[in-house]
Amino acid sequence: MKTAIIAILCLLIGGAIGGFLALGVGAGVGAGAGILVGSQAGACLAVESAKDQGLLTAKQVDQILGAAIGKIKGESKPPPDTPFQWVQNEADCAEMVAKLKQGAGGDQ
Repeated sequence: MKTAIIAILCLLIGGAIGGFLALGVGAGVGAGAGILVGSQAGACLAVESAKDQGLLTAKQVDQILGAAIGKIKGESKPPPDTPFQWVQNEADCAEMVAKLKQGAGGDQ
């Protein structure tokens, strides 16, 4: 139950961060891409938290990420003519979260 709450919070926070970052870029295309990035970041943070608590192995993290990102892809499309990178595995997640932290002003 605690893990589910953490996962939901991470998804909400990731979506909010993506939406906030999109506002700085602009409406429309920036907002769409920001929401997708935020959703992916939320999924990444959720599985990272579960792994840190010893609830998931690295293999399980990649499986859950694949399923979560698949659902995000099914529900949305990246804006046309916008370079967009989908997260594929734990390493991609670490890179995305690091870029978001850097863009938000460093470690907080």
